[in-house]
Amino acid sequence: MYACPTCGAGLIFDPKTQKLLCPSCRNQYDPENIEKMRLDKAKEIENETELKDEYQAISYKCSHCGAELITTDETITTFCSFCRTGSMLDRRIIKKKRPDFIIPFKITKEECEEIYIKKIKKSIFAPKEMIEEQEVKKIRGIYMPYWIYTFEKHSNDVSTGKKYSHRSGDYVYYDDYSLTTNVDAECYGMTHDATSNFSDRLSESIAPYSIKESKEFSPAYFSGYYADNEDVKELTYLDENEKIAKNELSKILGKEKEYHKYNARPNINMDEKNAKLALFPVYFLATKNKRNDRISYAVINGQTGKIAADIPIDFKKFAIFSIILTLIIFVLLNMFLSLSMPKLVIASILFNIGSLSILINQNKKIDKIENQTDDRGVQSKKLEDKSNGTQNKSNTVLFPHFGLTVFLVFILLFITLFVYVELKEYLFLVKYIWSILILIIYLIFIIKDYKRNKNYDKPILGLLITLMVFIIEPASDLYYYIAAFISISLTIGSFYNIIQKINILTTRKLPQLEKRGGDENA
Repeated sequence: MYACPTCGAGLIFDPKTQKLLCPSCRNQYDPENIEKMRLDKAKEIENETELKDEYQAISYKCSHCGAELITTDETITTFCSFCRTGSMLDRRIIKKKRPDFIIPFKITKEECEEIYIKKIKKSIFAPKEMIEEQEVKKIRGIYMPYWIYTFEKHSNDVSTGKKYSHRSGDYVYYDDYSLTTNVDAECYGMTHDATSNFSDRLSESIAPYSIKESKEFSPAYFSGYYADNEDVKELTYLDENEKIAKNELSKILGKEKEYHKYNARPNINMDEKNAKLALFPVYFLATKNKRNDRISYAVINGQTGKIAADIPIDFKKFAIFSIILTLIIFVLLNMFLSLSMPKLVIASILFNIGSLSILINQNKKIDKIENQTDDRGVQSKKLEDKSNGTQNKSNTVLFPHFGLTVFLVFILLFITLFVYVELKEYLFLVKYIWSILILIIYLIFIIKDYKRNKNYDKPILGLLITLMVFIIEPASDLYYYIAAFISISLTIGSFYNIIQKINILTTRKLPQLEKRGGDENA
């Protein structure tokens, strides 16, 4: 903790003034000057070369999930920012690698709370507990580690081109050219988060940061805030960012008239590439669901105020809204539209198709999120754990393209049934062929992958009922009404499963960082 030189009270960094503020005597100090005063007082200027590489901080480690935050404050935290469980009681003094840069907080905590509340209120189905005062007050400012990549090209680029020369008889002649361009370019400012605790999706959603406003690192900026540890190596994103730099530089060179003239494409190879560690400001809020088995995150860019949040759905709110909307639609349809019995059954089929397609798509997304296949930081951490013999097994997804196949089959089914209703006498056998085909597909699907299909039973059962009606062709319209009613009721019942899956997609497992070695769910 940094003490006020005037009264000795603890200083807090003020995002508005970008100064260290004393809450007692209201004096303000420049962070760099305070840090220099601290070093002078401790007589550590002689060890300046060592201080450039390391700095001293207080580490708080969560005994439940293993998350570790560092700060210069001596106050023990009351809860873990990542899992919201218990308190971070493991306190120790550590030495950390000194980051190259830091972007100080510019948005105050009060402004951040207003941004968060406004965001949640726009989501009409959001659980009300997400904006309760005691919940909002738990927003915490955390400096997240990022890698800043730089790529340089200070040499010649040799590219080949080809230009039409002439035609002779049946032969067309082209001349080959070699273009040499002296390139003097630097690509700077490409960033990626350097912690597996921070979702790539969330970190990219609140980007960008203005690197121009970065400062030389000083622990004084930690006053009143925390920082996360970096655990993702710079090599993880190096190739990806180098490719981006090459493409951008190639686009710029490709606009030159000589490249157009000779149909040449630049062939860029970077001469220098490096990554520097920086800390970026993020306001962080974790909210547990009612069952306390999953958690949702909200993050706000502490420089710009841009927000990204996982917002689950309150099923009660959704049910009330759905009932009101259904009544309105029913009245409107009853006033302006009349459906024949076969077409009513076809309409129920479409409802089943819609809910089934949504469930299939959601299952794929859940597999992707739970296994974190799109998070480079997590995947690099898993590879590191694998090399250390601590890899966790992931679930295998069966039938990766099944959803698209089923969707196309259903489109063809709908077209066929519609034509069948209009031209029944010409397509007598079509209904039997399609019905048998659909039954075979779903029997295989259910038997092969039952665990993933247990939430598909309602729309599938509704589909089978409507198909049976078409096969039997009852004489009374009452059977069509009953089949359509049961089918649509089952589809509505499947909406509960859809909401459950949406809430899985917008929440994450409770983090167990030590056991997993880092995960995007943290």
